Amino acid sequence: MEWNVNPGRGGVEGGKLDAGHMVEQDGYLQYQDDDDSHGAPAFSLDIKRFVIGAWQRRYIGIATVVVITALSAIMVTFFVSKSWQASTALIKRSHQDRLALTDRNSFKSQDYNLATLLDTLKLPSSLEKVRQQAELNVSLATLAQAIDVSLGRDSKIVNLKVTWSDPEKAAEMANLVAKTFIDRTRLLLGDDATGAYDYYTAQLEETRIKAQLASTEVLAFRQKFGISNLDAETVVLLEEMSRIEGSLNSRIAEAGALKDASTRLIAALQEEPEQVITSTIFRSPLQTRLAEYEWELREARSKYTDLNPKVIKLTERIASLTQMISDTNDEAIPENTYALNSKRREMELRLQLMADDIKLREAQSVALQQTLESMGSKVAMLSDWEKDYLLLQSRLDGVLSLEKELTRRVDETRLIIQRNDASFDIVEPAVIPAQAMPTGRKMMAVAGLVLALGSGFMLVLLLEWRDPMVRSKRDVTDIVGADACAEIPAGMTNSEVALDFSQPTEQLANLYRSLSNDLDMSLGTGSHKPIAVISAGAGAGRSTVAANLAATRIIKGQKVLLVDADLRQQSGSRPGELLNLDSHKAGIYEHLLEGQALAVQPDQTGDLHYIAAKAGNPTDDQGLIALGATDLSKFLQPFQRGRYTIVDLPPLDGLEVTLEMASQLENTLLVVRSGDTRRDDLKRTVAQLSKRGINCIATIVLDVPEERLESAELFSFPELNGSYKFWRKTAFA
Repeated sequence: MEWNVNPGRGGVEGGKLDAGHMVEQDGYLQYQDDDDSHGAPAFSLDIKRFVIGAWQRRYIGIATVVVITALSAIMVTFFVSKSWQASTALIKRSHQDRLALTDRNSFKSQDYNLATLLDTLKLPSSLEKVRQQAELNVSLATLAQAIDVSLGRDSKIVNLKVTWSDPEKAAEMANLVAKTFIDRTRLLLGDDATGAYDYYTAQLEETRIKAQLASTEVLAFRQKFGISNLDAETVVLLEEMSRIEGSLNSRIAEAGALKDASTRLIAALQEEPEQVITSTIFRSPLQTRLAEYEWELREARSKYTDLNPKVIKLTERIASLTQMISDTNDEAIPENTYALNSKRREMELRLQLMADDIKLREAQSVALQQTLESMGSKVAMLSDWEKDYLLLQSRLDGVLSLEKELTRRVDETRLIIQRNDASFDIVEPAVIPAQAMPTGRKMMAVAGLVLALGSGFMLVLLLEWRDPMVRSKRDVTDIVGADACAEIPAGMTNSEVALDFSQPTEQLANLYRSLSNDLDMSLGTGSHKPIAVISAGAGAGRSTVAANLAATRIIKGQKVLLVDADLRQQSGSRPGELLNLDSHKAGIYEHLLEGQALAVQPDQTGDLHYIAAKAGNPTDDQGLIALGATDLSKFLQPFQRGRYTIVDLPPLDGLEVTLEMASQLENTLLVVRSGDTRRDDLKRTVAQLSKRGINCIATIVLDVPEERLESAELFSFPELNGSYKFWRKTAFA
């Protein structure tokens, strides 16, 4: 995240902060985080930061890997047991036409779907029977999970598989399941056959009674009217009438078809001309030649296709002649020769023949109609009692046929019940398995290890991503937005002493010298505007930075005014103490509250002037309040006199008076301690500075671990050990 803090009292450009700003609501200014701002910059992924953060938290990741791996090992060891699988092979039988007593219409048992039969395997009654026979003390759900069924592709082979912790028990249970399944199918077929047998037996008894009654009625009818062979004659007459009626319908249909054809032929005949053109003579040679080519093309197309070379050649010649005739405007009228149309004569002859055929069919229809009427009259002559006789006889025949069919059904179902067949047979019984099934322990162990490694890695990345603390220079620049940012490696930050004036080229001095040059570039060369050294919270090393900046100016040969404006009761080391300057003279506290003259304490060289907060430590916060009510810029103006002014202000940390003093000085240097300053506090600080128009010209990050240094390659630390601890110079001892 980046914070765009512009210099001057004008605040943020356009009145808008990039990542966090103050929003006015109900008369108060509230801090709004960058996640709520529509103008927030795009997220940028710092791979180096995540790798370094993960490495620093490697022990957490290792502990996570160890715990998850141990849990996986415990689960694999105690919860994954060996199991054996036994299989029994069954084959489905086909019962169609097996018990047929005649050549047709045999009884067929109910053919259940294979999937339906297999569903009976895991019925509670079937599972209970297997559990009792196998003497198992498990739930039916556990037993059902142990049973599996596999079907061969395009095959009637069924494999019943049982997976169990005991190989002998697995084989026993597989055979018991197969036996129970076969018994179940046998029971289904037996029940089906028994039901059919009972039904057919009852129907047969009723049919036999009806047959006796029908036979008695037919015998009585014959005795009453003396009927012997009239039934056969009636059947013959009826059959002959049916045949003649069919012939009559055929003749009527043929006559109608011929009439339709005659109508169509007459219509076609009317469209044919009396004469046709047999030849055309052109007086023009081109027209004559064109006519000849067209006749040749017509004959060629009657024999060949359009792709034939002869057809193509004639087509090209006709096109050329047509173009020439068009170009020469040859409009000679052709002379045609006419002859009688032979096709019309053929159609007239055919029409005459069709008229004769129609008359013939009509005459045949009349004759057949007369014959049919005479036979109908003959049949009508039969008495009504003969028709009743035929009705009684047909009823008797139907009852006798039904009795015969039911008798056969009863016999077939009786045979099925006696045989008591099943739908399946055992092809190969289960045997005790020699090897246990693969448990997948190795796979689970590998998966547990992969999961552990991934979890540990993701955990350290998540901890780094959600790290609330500022760790490196990039974290600060992303939030503050100031380009000038110095980073002080861990081990070089010592809050008890300042720079060693005798070693002006040491690494720490070079870092502060670079920071001073950056400040000069920001303020302008030769500018002596006061710089306020502030921090978000206490303990950030603010006083150490102020003292070291002052020492750096002295080393560069510049004059410095160092002001300790931290008038709190509880404060750490004073800048003067770090520079070995006694604060026995009257300071700001005595000047503001007791009216004493403010004493400026010079060092031995006279280049450094120091204004203490108090001769001793403040006993209350009254001095801080009094200083906040004073225009600090005007207050320090008489003491500057061409000196670079550095003011050590109290930490913000909710102190409004610090913001007031910083706004009077305008330019600030923000001090951040790696691993101690929170990101949210830093964002809130930058937002407050922006709101007051305070220019944060530079930042400095203290105690940056070596792994997170962006400029680590620019320095040499000869005594860096494998634990990433920096060598501390003896100058700070």
